[in-house]
Amino acid sequence: MKQQPFLWGSATAAYQCEGAWNLDGKGLGEWDVFSHESPLNINGATGDVSCDFYHHYEEDIRMMKEGGQNSYRFSLSWCRILPEGRGRINEQGIAFYNRVIDCCLENGLEPNVTLFHYDLPQALAAEGGWANRAIVEAFEEYAKVCFQAFGDRVQLWVTINEPKYYAYCSNMVGNYPPNHKLDFDRYFRTLYHEALASARATAVYHQLKLDGQIGIVHDSSNVEVAPQTKQPERIRMIADLFYNRLILDTAIRGELPGMLVPFLQENEIDTSYIQSSDALIFAQGKVDFLGLNVYNRFYITDYTEGETEVFHNNQGAGSKAKEGIRIQNWYETTVDPTTKRNLWGREIYPRCMLNTLLEIKERYGDISVYITENGHGCYETPDENGMVQDDERIEMMQGYIDYMFKAMELGCQVRGYYAWSTMDLYSWVNGYEKRYGLVRVDFDNDCRRTPKKSYFWYQKLIQEHQK
Repeated sequence: MKQQPFLWGSATAAYQCEGAWNLDGKGLGEWDVFSHESPLNINGATGDVSCDFYHHYEEDIRMMKEGGQNSYRFSLSWCRILPEGRGRINEQGIAFYNRVIDCCLENGLEPNVTLFHYDLPQALAAEGGWANRAIVEAFEEYAKVCFQAFGDRVQLWVTINEPKYYAYCSNMVGNYPPNHKLDFDRYFRTLYHEALASARATAVYHQLKLDGQIGIVHDSSNVEVAPQTKQPERIRMIADLFYNRLILDTAIRGELPGMLVPFLQENEIDTSYIQSSDALIFAQGKVDFLGLNVYNRFYITDYTEGETEVFHNNQGAGSKAKEGIRIQNWYETTVDPTTKRNLWGREIYPRCMLNTLLEIKERYGDISVYITENGHGCYETPDENGMVQDDERIEMMQGYIDYMFKAMELGCQVRGYYAWSTMDLYSWVNGYEKRYGLVRVDFDNDCRRTPKKSYFWYQKLIQEHQK
């Protein structure tokens, strides 16, 4: 792989931006079914059209280039390529992504391509999805199709985006399909199969000897213990196992964390799906780099009392819920009164960028890291010219980027930064009121694009750091 400059880009995900949900041979995805049919889709929004990237991709890529970006991180829709999740290939889907990749390269943007970003084909979801071990082979088959179709031009690959957060929302919070709630058995089973599938795909990529690198993207979950905590070491270990170690240890070290299985068995959590032969798969599937989606930390203290409960807010200002969890006899998250929260109850804590990167360096050495997502969601009202003066986003992102530079000064091997998101898009269960984009999308007016103040701030920041 050729030596790259520092990558400054922005990111999207297929279901969140493409639209064209039933066009050109695309199969049905589990989010299509959920958003159309489930009463748990509390805001009633769907990704049927979203910002219609499917028909606007040339405009979006041109705007990225004009904004000084030299990389675009996006995901492929599994069911647009394999409509039933395995078997028959949809050549129209392959052709669409060929057009996107070629357009990136023509505009000087390095494609950073993710295979799976939450949007499972419905045919596989109906068979148990990530809780069914059969998905490991299905994912390997899908990955190989993608490597062979696009690997001659794509040099940066991601196997799975945020395996922990996907498992958490779909099996603990219950707000993402298949909407299981507080199901610890299914949570760990899903995590394990994601880790195993990622390792299999990584090994296949290396066997094909393509000229690029492959990694996994983890949502930053650095655990910090509140000062009043009575058992800081114990609860930090438990929280780190719950949030981080199964994904990071398998992907980077090629092995399960040694304390995982005894801990699960001690807590009567199912481990029957773990096979001794999987150790070789993990050993052969070590990643070349780590992607980190950095938004927040997990600030925890001792468990006090009450049943296990997840606190989550998909209603924004309409709810006072603060994001967190209480796990009986393990630990609970707590509130740091010195930090802000966004309108969806998530802590805004820029220093977690530095803490996360230093923790990765200390634990895993000098692995290359890309900040694959960082951004800020808010309600927005444009002025009379359609411009959004998003100073709150600029201030927040600048704080995180400053801490990224501090980490690099301390020896962390950061190779790139991607703003989330390229443009306004579908924000999963939050719908469309929660906006993250550097570019405003007028969803009521043919998805007209208008750069926000943050677009020009980011353009200037990139210029200053490319000198």
